[in-house]
Amino acid sequence: MDTAEHDGKFAWASFYEAFANALLTWRNRRDELVKGIHLIASGVEGMSHLQDKSIMGEIFPLKDICPFTTMGLFNRNLTDSNRKIIAAKLANLLGVNEPIPDSFAGIPLLNNQKSWFFGYEKSRDPNDIECLWEMFSQAMTFADNQNTNSADFTAAYDIASTVMNVGWNLTMGLYWTRPWFYPTLDSQSQYYIQTVLNIKIIKNGAKGRCSGQSYLSLMRALNEVFTQPNYPVHSFPELSLSAWNTDLSQSKDEVANRTWKASLLNKIKALCLKKNGPYFTASELEENYLDVFKVEHPESKTVTSSIYFYLQKLCNDDELKSLESGNYEYLNFEKNESQTITEETVEESAPLPKLTHVPYDISHLVQDGCFLEEAKIQLTLQRLIDKKNLILQGPPGTGKTWLARRLAYCLMGEKAPERISAVQFHPNLSYEDFIRGWRPGKEGQLTLIDGPFVNAIKTAVNNPTSKYVVIIEEINRGNPAQIFGETLTLMEADKRTPTEALSLSYPKNDDEKIYIPENLYIIGTMNIADRSLALLDLALRRRFAFIDLKPAFNDAWRNWVNYNYAIDFDMLAFIKSRLTVLNDMLAKDVTLGPQFCIGHSYVTPAIGQKINDAQAWYEQVVDTEICPLLAEYWFDAPNKVDEARKVLLAK
Repeated sequence: MDTAEHDGKFAWASFYEAFANALLTWRNRRDELVKGIHLIASGVEGMSHLQDKSIMGEIFPLKDICPFTTMGLFNRNLTDSNRKIIAAKLANLLGVNEPIPDSFAGIPLLNNQKSWFFGYEKSRDPNDIECLWEMFSQAMTFADNQNTNSADFTAAYDIASTVMNVGWNLTMGLYWTRPWFYPTLDSQSQYYIQTVLNIKIIKNGAKGRCSGQSYLSLMRALNEVFTQPNYPVHSFPELSLSAWNTDLSQSKDEVANRTWKASLLNKIKALCLKKNGPYFTASELEENYLDVFKVEHPESKTVTSSIYFYLQKLCNDDELKSLESGNYEYLNFEKNESQTITEETVEESAPLPKLTHVPYDISHLVQDGCFLEEAKIQLTLQRLIDKKNLILQGPPGTGKTWLARRLAYCLMGEKAPERISAVQFHPNLSYEDFIRGWRPGKEGQLTLIDGPFVNAIKTAVNNPTSKYVVIIEEINRGNPAQIFGETLTLMEADKRTPTEALSLSYPKNDDEKIYIPENLYIIGTMNIADRSLALLDLALRRRFAFIDLKPAFNDAWRNWVNYNYAIDFDMLAFIKSRLTVLNDMLAKDVTLGPQFCIGHSYVTPAIGQKINDAQAWYEQVVDTEICPLLAEYWFDAPNKVDEARKVLLAK
């Protein structure tokens, strides 16, 4: 390995090795370690998953932890900034003096939903966590003193491999401890090793993974080929990084594996919820879902064989436990479980998550065409963060809906449209539409169906490290107090905890309660110029922060329109002067007022629109958009509309 590369893109390795060294000294001080971790978790976003479950279903703070799960706290699918914060606080707890890495290039990450290397208390053996500490100790002993007999390492490896929730993630943990010595065999690296490097991985150990001896044999084989000058990679960190840059979608087998496991696990979950217990048989799966599987997997010629094959795969993944005579136990069964299993959920690791979202902040918002002053944008965003619920109100054409979506992106720090739920309120919208209600199901039976708000709540609860936003357009066009129902109480920022949970009007079972998590935000828009709409209920109003938007014919608007549409400054000055005069007329009209002004959106061309003749375009906007609105305002005074048109077009 070249020294410059050793100290450059993989400089993080020194921190990881020092962290592992320090962590090992806490093996016999685990009470103190766990207490320190919980203290850190109480003040850091992204560490809310440290809750254990007893055999009686009680949820309580984790009382013990293994070293791999500890290192996994900052090697999960989080933002780099959060990873650095967690790593720094843990390093301070352990007494690690190495600087926090600037980059995490080549480090595989755990799936957030499977980031423990052991099971819940209700499922794990009493010695599981101690086995993982022994593995951790043997790994560093063997890496630091290669003359040591490998028998102790392989024995510890084979025992650790049998622990619930341990699979290929064990090799990731070994890689974290000594990245120059141990290879990671996450799914991406396996694909690269076998497909690109053409080296076979022997899977003769527990749960269909490597045995300890096979793992060491692979490690030695890789080290041998690394010495070849023209070999694609020359170290384990370089291999991991190269693997990440390789397109996994090329592997049809890998895609089929993920799709089948996700599909099967969803059916198992549904079957167990239907039976109200974790036990089921393979024949029950076939009776209930064989036809569905045939539709979902038309490429499979032997669906029944595939079901049994992937049942075994799920047993290897510690999702199921095989009993006898085709009986199984779904190990993660929860009576109130609602999360849909995806292809990503069933993966035990999510190595080096690809950046699928474009970063987004206030500077991007301004570039996109927001004409508010930066201080106003910052205030708006801060009120959303603090209050959790925000309403953008203003005259027509002030960009309320446009701004709502981009504020959501600023809040998230990235453009993630799939984490936004948009709903438009209207007079006929009801609680049953928005929260939950009865709908016709199969064979004419009524079924309780969750509305968009409950769906958003469940998604946010199941993904606590991500921010979600519900955008409600024209929130005062419906009856918000009736539509929100009991969830109105839960919207307050200080009530967003499980302890404040309430039963819905239509619960799915007697024990079901719901709360709005702190990572779910609500942005409403409100047109206060519509005479047909009632004022907001005072109870609802108290739960929102309100931001007034006004027409913005300022320099930011002028410069942006000129730059993007080549409309000259003289024409823009003319448009500004005409709209300013009109808005002054509207504001002073005793039957109207400032809330009836005309916003800048009317005279801001749509994205991609070509303006060949700015004067003609402006006149079209006046005649087909602004004047029809004015006719609504002055429905009993058409002469005022004519006067306003003359003002708008006056040279």
